[in-house]
Amino acid sequence: MKMGIGTEADWPYVGAVLARTGDDEQVEFFRAFVRECKSWGTHFQVESQLACINLKLTKEERETLSMLCYQDDGGKP
Repeated sequence: MKMGIGTEADWPYVGAVLARTGDDEQVEFFRAFVRECKSWGTHFQVESQLACINLKLTKEERETLSMLCYQDDGGKP
């Protein structure tokens, strides 16, 4: 996909626009992101990239994003 972008993206601007869209648009973004990551070949490559991102985020940023991966166990022990 990267090759399909003709110019460098203004990532702070893209992030700000994404943050102000509705949840339906945000879900589309994250689904596309995950689909693209899964096209790389191995789960390890995806985990490695996400780990690198995680290391560069602040604790507060990670806490803010924590609900993206929250799974309710339905009250099961």
